[in-house]
Amino acid sequence: MTSLELTTQRRSFDPERLVRTSLRSAPSYIPATIPAATPARVIKLDMNESPYGPSPKARTALATFADTNRYPDFEQLALREAIGAYVNRPADQVICGAGLDDVLNTFMHAVIEPGDEVIISEPTFGVYQALISLYDGKTIDVPLTRNFELDAFRVLSSITDRTKFVIVCSPNNPTGNALDRGAIEQIVAEAPCMVVIDEAYAEFAGTSYLDQMDRHPNVAIFRTMSKFAGLAGLRVGYGVFPAALMPFLAPVTPAFHNVSMASRVAAIASLDDLEHLHAVVAGIIADRGQLAAALGALPGVLPLSSSTNFLLVRLPVDDAGPLVAELARRGVFVRHFARLQLGLRDCLRVTVGLPEENQVFVEELSDILASQRGIS
Repeated sequence: MTSLELTTQRRSFDPERLVRTSLRSAPSYIPATIPAATPARVIKLDMNESPYGPSPKARTALATFADTNRYPDFEQLALREAIGAYVNRPADQVICGAGLDDVLNTFMHAVIEPGDEVIISEPTFGVYQALISLYDGKTIDVPLTRNFELDAFRVLSSITDRTKFVIVCSPNNPTGNALDRGAIEQIVAEAPCMVVIDEAYAEFAGTSYLDQMDRHPNVAIFRTMSKFAGLAGLRVGYGVFPAALMPFLAPVTPAFHNVSMASRVAAIASLDDLEHLHAVVAGIIADRGQLAAALGALPGVLPLSSSTNFLLVRLPVDDAGPLVAELARRGVFVRHFARLQLGLRDCLRVTVGLPEENQVFVEELSDILASQRGIS
């Protein structure tokens, strides 16, 4: 090949050719976004964050932290021991990550091969499908019932010899309800595959499936410090796995478990401040009840039962998208799930914020709905 031909080839090289074929049509998780023209007032009730921030001990730990020039412990042993003590499991069965979804990514990296199937039940957390597609896996959706409950029989009937695991999110996001325990336990007991249980909101529900790990070898539990501990910005999640899996998860776990030194000290301090955090959770639950009551008093508005720090709210409209957009223009940000197959187009999801934020949200929603009634 002549130098001219080589030069022409280099100039015509298309970097897109490097991309794996499966990624070209892979679904992406679409997070909440703030419009480019940000209003003067911003009330963020769209990401299920704690409105109260970290605990006093975590704040102190961060305020006195100065070791930004040092790498964390490669194995994150101190953090894993603190988490292990919290969930009453050995530290060597705990893997940490930059949020729950990062740990889920590590797990998928270890177990999913091209063509493997993973069962989910929509509507549920949108990250699952996006991650599964990264490993050329196939998502099998066994939808929740009309009441947003698991159909255990259909889930079990959908398992094939290519099914690697079933993902169950309870309490479920974005519906907010704790799924029927009997259905989950039936799936765990009868499934010839792993059952991954996402417990991101366990502290608000007051329930867990950690006990199922003592009875069945096919259970993994995923949790986060983002919600109840107010550490969403520091990104600390964790998974609790069967001991038999750990030798295979360790090689694909990122260095330092993807947890920074600052995040580590804040997470450990948080787990040493549980009395405060439990009080915060109790306050959010109480505020959730008051917010639900205020919303339920609005004509045609139906807040659904929740075991989380948010509410899914049905509105007297066919499509809540324009209403959510108007709320955003007024500086109040909530979520809308537009995909028709989710069955949530008439809904919005609102995080329980500070009492004064909740009040503003209700007032603005009431005003918008009243305006629409006046137009119609």
